[in-house]
Amino acid sequence: MKKLLVIIFMIGIIPVSGKSLGTASVKEVIGEWTFEVPSAPYGYEKGTLVISEKESELAGEVKFADGYKIQLKDLTFTDGVFKCGLYVDYEYVKLTAKIKDQKMAGTVKTSEGDMELAASKVKAKE
Repeated sequence: MKKLLVIIFMIGIIPVSGKSLGTASVKEVIGEWTFEVPSAPYGYEKGTLVISEKESELAGEVKFADGYKIQLKDLTFTDGVFKCGLYVDYEYVKLTAKIKDQKMAGTVKTSEGDMELAASKVKAKE
């Protein structure tokens, strides 16, 4: 009976422990990234993504040139694909990007349509 309880407990824990980090190395996404979204409205077209790991979960924020910061929501990194969302002027937008060789390329989905994102890693978080 004890073995059965241990097995059930382990089955319940395994899915929770890998929730946000996926199978790819989370170190690929953690750090500072300078980004450009050329078709975004003025003031939102350039900035820095800061991604970290807190309590085994990804966390982050966007910093714009004027100092404005927005917290990232629902961060995941699986098989080289980074996904998150954020509220920009009361609208929830979704970012999906592939990471390869210190570069990030993807799409930001907004109510005004999809916008291309390109980013380069500035430095890794320690």
